[in-house]
Amino acid sequence: MATNERGDAREIVFGGKVTTGNGDWTSIPTAAIRANGTDYVHYFNMRNWTGWITNYSGLYKSTDNGMTWAKCESVSFSSYSNFGQVGYFKKDGYVYMIGTETGRDSSAKLARFLESEMENQGNYEYWEGTTGKWVKGNENLATVIINDKVGELSFIYNEKHKKWIIAYFNSDRYNITMRTAEDITGPWSEPYELASGRDYPQLYGSFFHPLSIKGDNLYFTMSMWMPYNAFLMKVQLADMGSF
Repeated sequence: MATNERGDAREIVFGGKVTTGNGDWTSIPTAAIRANGTDYVHYFNMRNWTGWITNYSGLYKSTDNGMTWAKCESVSFSSYSNFGQVGYFKKDGYVYMIGTETGRDSSAKLARFLESEMENQGNYEYWEGTTGKWVKGNENLATVIINDKVGELSFIYNEKHKKWIIAYFNSDRYNITMRTAEDITGPWSEPYELASGRDYPQLYGSFFHPLSIKGDNLYFTMSMWMPYNAFLMKVQLADMGSF
């Protein structure tokens, strides 16, 4: 654990703590990955929690196993970017990135890049579903792959079942939703409920544990506003019928 001089966990992604709503309020991580031997954290920088207004999103990196972190100045997404919040997964030499606007109300879009190009935003490729092609360097050409309200997503490729699996909070259904696809570009399945707000009031967030990549069990952390904590959840794929 990265600690301060007192031995407490310390801040690794800077937040200005300007709580007026007109500056740098705080920084919130949305995803993390180890790519090409370096650890990366994607985050958004919050301006005003009212309306979920951000300043930008970006990356921090660590080359010493998380002990020290530095901002990647070469990667930055605007406050209105389709990739203000993201999830990552590595497969076949690529890092795949599914993103949304910041908040919990926008649809999901898709990008990819070679592991070695993590810090070279100009070489990111975006899925343009109308033509069925990857388009380099222009995130505005990315088309929707999941038309739903997607919040705090994560995704994996399950090697046993040879399917992509995504999970996210959906505010309309008030649940943690799961969908699957044989190809990451889609089509994605109809929604399946992993956890409901009826059973877990004020739930949000759904982040897969790496053990979910193999076998028949899915593990994910789910947060609850009250008691303001995170819990490890388990789902057996065998219980999901035609999966």
